Amino acid sequence: MTPSSAEPESPGGEYARTRDIVVVFAVLLIITAVLVILLVQAWPAGPQTGPDGRTEVTPAAKTVHFPGWSPTMSRETSLFVIVMASGALGGIAHVLRSFYWYAGNRALRRSWLLMYLLLPVVGALFGLIVYLVVRGGLTSPIGGAGDINPYGIAAIAALVGQFSRETAEKFRDVFSTLLAPAPPGRDHALTPSIAAVEPLSGPPETRITIIGTGLGSATFVRFGDARAPATDVTDTRLRAIVPDGATSGPLIVTTPTGAAASPDTFTVEPGAG
Repeated sequence: MTPSSAEPESPGGEYARTRDIVVVFAVLLIITAVLVILLVQAWPAGPQTGPDGRTEVTPAAKTVHFPGWSPTMSRETSLFVIVMASGALGGIAHVLRSFYWYAGNRALRRSWLLMYLLLPVVGALFGLIVYLVVRGGLTSPIGGAGDINPYGIAAIAALVGQFSRETAEKFRDVFSTLLAPAPPGRDHALTPSIAAVEPLSGPPETRITIIGTGLGSATFVRFGDARAPATDVTDTRLRAIVPDGATSGPLIVTTPTGAAASPDTFTVEPGAG
């Protein structure tokens, strides 16, 4: 079924091409390698034997080696670098898991590629923020840089980077009790919901329009056990074509934030011929 008039697809709404996937995957691998090297190089040296042969002294500085550059980092600086690198690695872990899932299911849209490249930065910043909160004594007082276990802060930063959305939600819950809540904006992910389906019946190859809210990140629509890619996706509308093997029943729209069922039953009619 061919629509009488084709509407332009929203920017970035088209599916990622093979070239896009290969380039982004290569960039992610390079970033991962750089972060691992940075983490290993910046890792502070362990306690060393003091002049008396018995006392253990924590080195105050360490010289790191990069191609063409060998700066000397204080232990405090090393901890900052470790936290940010670990947070970025946690973000990379989340990105790679999501990336192979969407690419493998052929549901990766080009609008998500920028998010994949920026999420390691978000993870690094969140890891740094949590580290500052802990060092500032807002959760529990701790000593100086020499008393901090780098393994502990690296683990916390990596988890914060991997679960950055959950971390942001926790921050919002905590500070919403102290400050006036911000009004909902475009950066708040809405729970998907379906208000109407047009038309409510048709044979396979019928193009349908689903109207609702929170549909901007929809990936596919289920017609019973069959599913079809979501196209022309906006926050309030998307389109799909009834696939072969579709069965009658409520339509299910799937998004990263959840799934939504249509309030009315879609009836699949026998195809012509």
